[in-house]
Amino acid sequence: MTQIHRLSKPQLSHPTSKLAAGAFAIAIACLSGLALAESSARSEEPTVDADGVIAKKVGHRMASGSALYSPFGNLNQAPINSLPTAGATTPMALPITNHGGVIMPTVSKIVIIWYGNWNQTGTAAKPATDTPAGQQIIRDALFGMAAAPTASFSNYSGITTAASSSLGAYTQAGGSFVSKLSSSTLVEYTQAASSTYGNTTLTDKSVLALVTAKAKAAPDANAIYLVLSSSNIGESSGFLTKYCGWHTYNATNFGGTAVKYAFIGNAAKSLAVCAAQTASSPNGNPAVDAMVSVIAHELEETVTDPLLNAWYDGSGQENGDMCAWTFGGAQTALSNGSYSNVTLPTSTGTTRPYLLQRALAVSDSKCYVNATGNVQ
Repeated sequence: MTQIHRLSKPQLSHPTSKLAAGAFAIAIACLSGLALAESSARSEEPTVDADGVIAKKVGHRMASGSALYSPFGNLNQAPINSLPTAGATTPMALPITNHGGVIMPTVSKIVIIWYGNWNQTGTAAKPATDTPAGQQIIRDALFGMAAAPTASFSNYSGITTAASSSLGAYTQAGGSFVSKLSSSTLVEYTQAASSTYGNTTLTDKSVLALVTAKAKAAPDANAIYLVLSSSNIGESSGFLTKYCGWHTYNATNFGGTAVKYAFIGNAAKSLAVCAAQTASSPNGNPAVDAMVSVIAHELEETVTDPLLNAWYDGSGQENGDMCAWTFGGAQTALSNGSYSNVTLPTSTGTTRPYLLQRALAVSDSKCYVNATGNVQ
């Protein structure tokens, strides 16, 4: 996350000194004022500025080393299929804590807004990623992340939704806790590129307009709205140059109902920026498989910090940020040369493999691949 920054507490080398004590008191008073101001800022509803940008949104940072790639150039298609980064197994330096805001105890539905052209054909040399088959990969992932926890290695959602395991629970005042990461109820809309929303260049404002058009008649505070753009669509506030996706909320457009929504784009134009694997992937569609990992990240953060004032660490990072671009040490090499770390059920009784970024356990601020067995 790059939009919200927090100041660290000052350290004194001579706390017994009167001068140092006075300086310390002044510093604490200043920091308290800043903390209060920041807390107030985090509690304020996100707004759109004159350039159509929503500053108060939480962005999913780009892949490590992505600065080495020229956006939209040939280097971004360099085949990457080495073992994805496992990540540390130690606690985070700054633990995640509850700052008093609410969480989402449940998720009623996932509303998908497919923006752009999701019916592309491509060529033999360069197959399309924005296809009905690609859409199904995403639907299956959303269903799988909503499945009830099991004793299998596939219990990915339990990292965030566990209530009584050693991983702890993401709670709010009154004792409610996050119990779902996704929902098996999917509502879908298709919106071709339109001048109403900026044609092939979305802005933060037009992402909100898309959500408003679909949600305003019956806004649902327990739903999560996902704007998923095809590979021919840009997002002017920094898709592929600053972030791979983001989430935020809005209440003003919905009569006071706080609607939670996220933007995740298909990164095929600059795949290495937002994908750990580019040559192949668990479901044979590297761009869409990469989207699934970003979607999982945004869902984790939305349910634990829906109004941007609940669960985050001392630097302002949410749980997905703290585990971003790490995939654990229990990865499986697949026959197509890619790697997976999670297997999730589908609505048809089959399963799919995925490579999903790890999630953060609230009990110890460590990153895990699954809840049962605590695989890191």
